[in-house]
Amino acid sequence: MHIAFDLDNTLIRNNYPFPLEQPRWPLLTRLLRTERLRQGIKELAAYCRAQGWEVWVYTTSYRSVWHIRQLFCLHGIRLDGVVNQPRHNREVRAQCSKHPPTFGLDLLVDDSEGVRLEGERHGFRVVVVQPEDADWVAAVRRVVRPGPAESTRVSQNP
Repeated sequence: MHIAFDLDNTLIRNNYPFPLEQPRWPLLTRLLRTERLRQGIKELAAYCRAQGWEVWVYTTSYRSVWHIRQLFCLHGIRLDGVVNQPRHNREVRAQCSKHPPTFGLDLLVDDSEGVRLEGERHGFRVVVVQPEDADWVAAVRRVVRPGPAESTRVSQNP
């Protein structure tokens, strides 16, 4: 399986103050002024790796691939692939904001209900996690158990 995670409001704080992971190298993280990742991503990435899955990022941001890889590396997470907005623009032919099948991705974890609707229209699987959901890791783990490929909303608005 190839699983991808969105960044903004899913793994990186923008508008929501969800708890953050402690980076593996805090001093270097501060010196480089990199963003911190949502609490639970280390655990979830490790779970995915233990299952033999690839871990990707799929974001509509213009952050460079190098920047995204560095951010995850500083948290001790190796990425198998990164799709940012420039890559999406070059390679995706479907008319949607994200198209995981273009990159061989089986599941996208995102905070956007709109992306979930695009998944239904274009035939790809999306798990929606709300930024406020403190139990988001368990919710994603429940969905990634073997089963039918469908878009899923795993958390509710408070």
